[in-house]
Amino acid sequence: MSKPFCALFALSIILVTCHAQTLNTSTTCEPSKCGNLNISYPFWKKSNTNVQEFCGYPEFGLECLDDQAIMIFPTDRYQVTDINYDIHSITLLDIDVLGQPCPRARHNVSLHNLPLSFSSLDFNLSFYFNCSSYPSSIQHIGCMEHDKYQSYVFKTGDEAESNGFDWLRHCEEHVVVTVKQDEIEISSLITGFGDAMQKGFVLDWMRAQDCAVCEESNGYCRFDQATKQSRCLCSDGRTEAKSCKKGTR
Repeated sequence: MSKPFCALFALSIILVTCHAQTLNTSTTCEPSKCGNLNISYPFWKKSNTNVQEFCGYPEFGLECLDDQAIMIFPTDRYQVTDINYDIHSITLLDIDVLGQPCPRARHNVSLHNLPLSFSSLDFNLSFYFNCSSYPSSIQHIGCMEHDKYQSYVFKTGDEAESNGFDWLRHCEEHVVVTVKQDEIEISSLITGFGDAMQKGFVLDWMRAQDCAVCEESNGYCRFDQATKQSRCLCSDGRTEAKSCKKGTR
């Protein structure tokens, strides 16, 4: 094989290799689907992503089970029913109450240190379960009657209007549930809370602290499980420490 041909062949291999690396880097940020739900940055689909490295926020990996997207919090699991990328909101449904005609909330919504916040579209309900004593003037939840114990639901804060009755003292459990405002009517709270809970609630997501500079430079935040560090993936295939802007690497 002649030297010029060898050099040309070697160069072609280098170019193909570099091109493949750029493609492999960029495809880690490509959108995917789970059922009818589009999954795009900063969310990512766990099942088709390298577990060592992925593009998106570490906490925003979604499992896809039977065409249903599942988001796992440190203590709870929620079905993702909608992601609005324009207003940075995500609609979640508590798996524990899924399909129940008389849903019994088991826990509060705990956001922990996730880059999420409750939306202005949300509305909180306070449940008091298995109360041994209760004001006779307040309507209880009929589908949750248990012997002599009764359960109640209020718009959070309204229970304070019960002539000073101590709900926490007389009830076994207190759980605050978040629902969407437009899915509940206060006048029909006793019969309508179940349908509202089946429609889920909305959270807004914020830029993760380590990713803000990267996203401002039109990059994508890429997380390396091995080093536990975020890096910035640029549109041209480069990966920088913090930003795609020159001089701020």
